[in-house]
Amino acid sequence: MRSTFALMALAAALATTAAPARADDPGLTVLTFLKLGAGARATGLGEAYVSVANDASATYWNPAGLLGIQHNDVSGTHHAWIQDLNHEFVAFGGHRGRHAVGFSFIGLYTSDMQAYDETGAYTGMFGFSNNAFSGSYAFQVTPEIGVGASARYVRESLVGTSEGDFSLSGFAFDLGGQWKTPLRGVTAGAALRNLGGSMHYNLSGAQDFDLPTTLQGGLSYRRQDVAGGALTIAADALAARGDDVSFRVGAEYAYRGQFLMGAGAKSGLDNENVSFGVGYENKIRVHYAFTPIQSDLGSSHRITVGYGW
Repeated sequence: MRSTFALMALAAALATTAAPARADDPGLTVLTFLKLGAGARATGLGEAYVSVANDASATYWNPAGLLGIQHNDVSGTHHAWIQDLNHEFVAFGGHRGRHAVGFSFIGLYTSDMQAYDETGAYTGMFGFSNNAFSGSYAFQVTPEIGVGASARYVRESLVGTSEGDFSLSGFAFDLGGQWKTPLRGVTAGAALRNLGGSMHYNLSGAQDFDLPTTLQGGLSYRRQDVAGGALTIAADALAARGDDVSFRVGAEYAYRGQFLMGAGAKSGLDNENVSFGVGYENKIRVHYAFTPIQSDLGSSHRITVGYGW
């Protein structure tokens, strides 16, 4: 049984490499892949995105952002992360009148890994996967204020351990809002993500784990120029259960509204400081983001392809 929980700890360590530094009393959280973000554009902005989200990725960042979709939007992101971890995100959003809906899938996968017990003895190979399926709804309360909520089914499974295969699953919920403030070009946003009860693995006597409940709030400023370009500046604060508070800032310029370049910075994280992104947007959107990761862990690459109609 000890080797089983050692495997759990390894999986959690991989999934939280880019998470904020641990607080003095971190508690026990699970399904921490839900903190990895979604979409290359958001990464290029340093993930200061809770007030910016206006496409299908709002199903992750802030369901109220689905109201920023003109009609329909679909996007998919491949994230080549550390230690052969692949992080996938696919989402759809639709907006009609004062209502918007969205659906998304998140997955984190890896090839088989070597497992060791608490003495360091090799016990074989194992693999793990994390999946989340969500549905979102948003409502335009006033022309300036939108609110939204998401329900998400989440599952984590480990296969090939010395004690066999095991998993945990359950439901998580998000709440969010965006406000176009009286200040021209300034939008405020906030989201409370991964609300829900504790979960445990399907093992006799397994202990309970908490969801990585996260509160993110921030402001963004968008200004268009006479050449059709637009500058976006955003700043967010984020607090997740068991982690210290972290801060994110980002800036992006869209030349003629189509060719984008952005950069972001984060503070309060263990292994990430900066990120960079480029993109093209018309009906078809293509974005790429690069994040160097410290501690000799390599780098993170995300590419997003989207389409609006």
